Amino acid sequence: MELITKTIDDALLTLGITPEQARNEEEGQWTVYRETLEIYIDAWKLGNEQQALFYFQADDQPVFQVISPFCQVPTDRYEEFLEEILDVNIALYKVSLGVRQDGGVVCVKYRSLASTLTPEEVLEALDAVAYYAELFSKVFSEKYGVTLLERQD
Repeated sequence: MELITKTIDDALLTLGITPEQARNEEEGQWTVYRETLEIYIDAWKLGNEQQALFYFQADDQPVFQVISPFCQVPTDRYEEFLEEILDVNIALYKVSLGVRQDGGVVCVKYRSLASTLTPEEVLEALDAVAYYAELFSKVFSEKYGVTLLERQD
């Protein structure tokens, strides 16, 4: 995990963000901000968990994730909203939209195995997550009147 941590730190340094600015108290967690968005970066080992079903035969796979919660789920037209998320997910590149039932939050998520993680992949993941979170913040706000989440720093 040390190499993955260094890779993420190095990528953030190219953006002018020091590890001290971004790292959270818990190991393998960072928070960065892009305008009003909070973006979380996580790195961990799966252990023998079966969360990554494609890699079900491999234990202790390192995982890299970038995630940005950006709005609340609308209370009106809820089923239509969920259907749109499912439909949109087919067209997204390297990310997916997700809904956490707990708290009713919508997020953009990028996740991959981290065994060959590069600083370029970290930057690409940050850009993709931020781009889609900003895009869908506008789209869902206009179409469904969702409440946008504000950064907490």
